[in-house]
Amino acid sequence: MKTIKSFEITGMRLSGFKCYQEPTQLDFGNPTVVTGGNGRGKTSIADAIAFAITGLPFFGERGIDRLHSEQNPELFVSLQFVDENGQLHELTRTRQKSRMAISYDGYEIRQLDLTDLFGERDVFLSIFNPLYFIEELGDDGKKLLERYLPAISHEEVLSQLSENVRASLENESILSPEVYLKKRREEIRDLEQTVIYLTGQKDLAESQQRDGQKKAAELQARLDALVSQRDALEAKRFEGLDLSDMQETLIELSARYDEMAQDGPDAADTAELDERLKSLHQKLGQRSAEQYVPKYSQPIAEAAARVKELGSKYARESALLKGFRPGVVCPTCRRAVTEADFPLVREEIGKALSAVVADGKAQKEQLNELQMLEKKTEETFLQFQKDDVEQIRQEITKLTSQRENLDTERGAISARRKAELETLQTQIQSLTTDMEYGNLTQEEYDRLTACKEDLRDCQAELDAALAAAHAGPQDYDAKIREVKAQIGEKKKLLQDAALYLSKRAELTFSQLKMNKVEISLYDVVKSTGEAKDTFKFTYGGRRYDRLSLSEKIRAGMELSELMKRLTGRNYPVFIDNMESVDDLANVRPTGQIIMAKCVHGAALSVRPMNQTQMPKAA
Repeated sequence: MKTIKSFEITGMRLSGFKCYQEPTQLDFGNPTVVTGGNGRGKTSIADAIAFAITGLPFFGERGIDRLHSEQNPELFVSLQFVDENGQLHELTRTRQKSRMAISYDGYEIRQLDLTDLFGERDVFLSIFNPLYFIEELGDDGKKLLERYLPAISHEEVLSQLSENVRASLENESILSPEVYLKKRREEIRDLEQTVIYLTGQKDLAESQQRDGQKKAAELQARLDALVSQRDALEAKRFEGLDLSDMQETLIELSARYDEMAQDGPDAADTAELDERLKSLHQKLGQRSAEQYVPKYSQPIAEAAARVKELGSKYARESALLKGFRPGVVCPTCRRAVTEADFPLVREEIGKALSAVVADGKAQKEQLNELQMLEKKTEETFLQFQKDDVEQIRQEITKLTSQRENLDTERGAISARRKAELETLQTQIQSLTTDMEYGNLTQEEYDRLTACKEDLRDCQAELDAALAAAHAGPQDYDAKIREVKAQIGEKKKLLQDAALYLSKRAELTFSQLKMNKVEISLYDVVKSTGEAKDTFKFTYGGRRYDRLSLSEKIRAGMELSELMKRLTGRNYPVFIDNMESVDDLANVRPTGQIIMAKCVHGAALSVRPMNQTQMPKAA
């Protein structure tokens, strides 16, 4: 449907609506004056117009049962109006036994379609009812304004700033000034921490240089003492010994021992059997230790997750279906379900629930098939493993028997050969000990070993101390100056961004400029540039809650015109209690005006003023 940007009401038929029990035709012009005593149906006209378009009365109250006439339960409202192109339309809304029906130019439509035509409900009521925005929306009015305020471009804000600030910010990405300011502050804090770190590193380097010189002198003295002690022990160790002769003797004894040790019968056969047995035992251990690796764990897990998810979805949909009733918010479109839509929506939820059940059964069957396949695969693996283990054990038994037969045939080594090997081994060990210890006792040898280890450690410490003593501190002062310069640049950007945000707020507020009404959506803290949420509404500098009814109506008219300007929609305005307002000099209404005045004891009168004759809707 095509959006209606502007319209004027030409007439309205209603029956069964509050005090309008019988069918009543009302004609409207621009302006229209509605007069009558209390209880004659003036405000009911405003309720009927709002009800026709939004489904709610003048102030957007819930519980529309009170709109029904006590004597005629069949509520009927038909609104005739002309759009901005001069085309005549008729919008009809009926409600019978909690069932709502809407038709537009003879076609049945939904409330959602009316929202497409006239905009969201709060927008229409904020234009139509001057008191609706501030008295009914409250803080939600701030959100409504923010949605319709045109965005101020980055270039437009920069153009209003000084040349220095523009040069500073022109290459900066400030999609969200608040986020930009937060990031710059974080960067400044990080740089300040870097200055603290560099200052500490500078102090540490100077301290290490002083300590390194002192420690190097101490380590050098200790190193000299260890070298002297090592040299004395080494001199005593081999004094009077011929190491070359001892080395030749050791080589000769070792050769004789190796030759005699290899002189056994069938050694090669035994070694080969032993190697084969060793290999079979390793193979047996590996095969026995093998564990079955599931082949279908991932598909099973995914299928189980889908079954669980569908179960949860079924529980949710079942609970929704059980608790579903008219007035509940539809989980799909996020709108309250009317009596008219209730059976269809309930049927759709039932179909969706059946689809979940069918899908759940299919997923469960797939899960069972995967689990059976996994079980069969594991059983096959275990059977193959069992057969392989048994075969390896049989081979081990066979080779073990052959090995035992060879040992029996070979017999024990002769006593003479064994004794000779023991003698040679003793001689080799004694000669090796003499070559290692020399003339040192066990205590002296241990001391020599410890001395050499201490020398290595002491030399490493001395090298580190000398490096610290001779390596001067890095040029930390230059680094600190560089970081502080970066901090200065960041703070300059922070100041310029604060000016940017302040100017953007100023330009934003300029779009809310009215005659006597002032609205502030947020305040800018000049010291930090931060924007703090607020919602201030004043008329002539006075708070709304301290205004008289006439002042509230005049303030509301300015707000109605503001909403027209921001949304581009020029809709009729209904002013109730007009008898309390002597003039509307503070505002120039741009669209159709319907004014209701209370005249004591008078019958209801709806009088079009300067009415343009238009054809009636069919």
